[in-house]
Amino acid sequence: MRRSETRCPISVHLAASLFSALLAAALLSAPPSAAESLGRLREKFRQEQDPVQRAKIFPKLGAALLGEMKKLEDSKQYEQVQPLFLEYRDSATAAFAGLSAAEPDPERHSGGFRELEMYLRRSLHQVNDIVFGMPLEGREPLRKAQQDIEELDNRLVKALFPRGPQARKTPPSGAERHPQR
Repeated sequence: MRRSETRCPISVHLAASLFSALLAAALLSAPPSAAESLGRLREKFRQEQDPVQRAKIFPKLGAALLGEMKKLEDSKQYEQVQPLFLEYRDSATAAFAGLSAAEPDPERHSGGFRELEMYLRRSLHQVNDIVFGMPLEGREPLRKAQQDIEELDNRLVKALFPRGPQARKTPPSGAERHPQR
């Protein structure tokens, strides 16, 4: 019996050493911090020349900005939220402006417009949560930017679907009588 008693602590020690080595390797190979990732996304967004690709990068940048704003808000660092919120709005507006300048007919060539609109629509709830998570005196400066984001989403929908749902409906089948011969 003594023989098995000595093996158990050795195997436990070996397993613990293996676990700590794996944990150390995982920590060293972990993705960079959110701030570095946000910095890289900002730079990638600014350097991108193709408006469609820039609009496709914005959802990643926007998600990183919203995540950072939420962290700042949770830690009650409210004064740092406003610049990020304005950057979010300005980046979304810049993506839309680039797309509009490059493509006059988004209904026919919707690449970029579609991705930007879908992301903005999905993120409006988070944007509203950020605004309403601020203290009352900190909300007012964000209200205008919040409205700008909502208006931008509406402009994207109108650009993608300029004729609206009424234009796409087929006329009723019995609307006109066929002339008798």
